Amino acid sequence: MAKLSAGSIFPDYTVTTQFEEATTISRIAGGKPLMLVVLRYIGCPSCRYDVHMLQINHEQFKKKGVSVAVVMQSTPESIRAALQDEPLSFPIICDPEYKLYNDLEIKPAGSREEMLGSEETLQKFRKKREAIRELGYTHGEYEGIEEQLPAFFYMNEKLEVITAHYAEGIGDMPTAEEMLAM
Repeated sequence: MAKLSAGSIFPDYTVTTQFEEATTISRIAGGKPLMLVVLRYIGCPSCRYDVHMLQINHEQFKKKGVSVAVVMQSTPESIRAALQDEPLSFPIICDPEYKLYNDLEIKPAGSREEMLGSEETLQKFRKKREAIRELGYTHGEYEGIEEQLPAFFYMNEKLEVITAHYAEGIGDMPTAEEMLAM
């Protein structure tokens, strides 16, 4: 498969989540538009923060009729353990074998400099890092590819991609509030 773009049909993968051993992307969407956010793993403080912010804004997504899901390189067990004190209202798709990452060409950065991205995205990440510190998130268990870049896909109820975004650096992702505005 190749990178997706607006107008592409998102593959209806059979996946494992922290809640279910075998479900599909279309079942996760539930006949609604889907915001699918692809991150690294649950032990990453930045990823944990993103999951937290999606949870805080989950009711707003629901009011807009949009389902939310996250893809991570974590196992279901590590996600359940990490989030036992912060239950989620949405699924995390577990992809420790990197199938979706590879199929959708969501590549890791080739170097630390590439991972940091442009000065603009680095500034955005620095702001985010302050918020992460305020919440007290620290690095947990390493599970995936440390240089993995994020991505997100906003698709309609037929899994037709409306927006596909492959990040060029760690700070090159919209916030949950920016996703809501879409």
